[in-house]
Amino acid sequence: MISVSSAPIARLGDKKYYDLIGTIGVMKKILSESVVDGFEPQLEPEWDSDNPPLTDGDLADWTKTPKYTAGEILDVLKREALPILSVHASRDIGSYLCTSRERDWEKGKQAAYDALLIASELGANVCVFHPWDTWATGFDLSRIVKTFCEVTREFPSVKASVENIPTHSEGYTPFALVKLFDYVTLDLRWAALYNELYRFETLIDKVVNVHLRGKLFQGEWFLDHPNTGFYEALKRIRDDWGYGGLLTMEPDGAVDGPFDSSCFESFIKAMRTLRTT
Repeated sequence: MISVSSAPIARLGDKKYYDLIGTIGVMKKILSESVVDGFEPQLEPEWDSDNPPLTDGDLADWTKTPKYTAGEILDVLKREALPILSVHASRDIGSYLCTSRERDWEKGKQAAYDALLIASELGANVCVFHPWDTWATGFDLSRIVKTFCEVTREFPSVKASVENIPTHSEGYTPFALVKLFDYVTLDLRWAALYNELYRFETLIDKVVNVHLRGKLFQGEWFLDHPNTGFYEALKRIRDDWGYGGLLTMEPDGAVDGPFDSSCFESFIKAMRTLRTT
């Protein structure tokens, strides 16, 4: 199954990643080209009315962005009836779970619950999580794992997968952290950055989603790493390791200019290569 992440493709319609309605318009346009089986909507912390994003957020963006509750997001996505294959939980969850403030823990748990609820209601059997703060040098890992399991077991139909995002936690790499969880989302860029792609062969039975990361150039994808080719990595995962699960494209921009509406035809051509390579 071939999917695409909602956040980066918003730019193909000259929209911001937190523009829910604008992004849905781009999703519909892509779906009409028959190059994907569905989508991975990303739940943005910019939609939270309580406080600005904790990760990579801009106060100006937050103040002008429409706000949505989990129920409202669910209603919008149900109304549009787009095929949703996975849901990406708020990127702020890890920041909430890596603090000592109890109210932040509760907010992180609620955000995780909301993502799982949306995935369950939309029939998506995968939900992607960032359960640690990428910049935190130390955190209560055992409590994070315990809390994560407590929340996710309420939704047995959804595979709550942990992405191998970067970490500054002493003594750990992304691989060392994700192997503690039942399900994994393998991100190609982060695996290449830490030179850990080869290690994921031992976890392939846990992998339920692969985030294909690449920059667009003349109708093909290129992984921005000197030692890892995009199509070589895809072949290794799919052909050599026998992975037959969800593949979710997360474009990292374009090689030779801005990634915007002018790239749409090249993007469609590149998406077709995922089935033919």
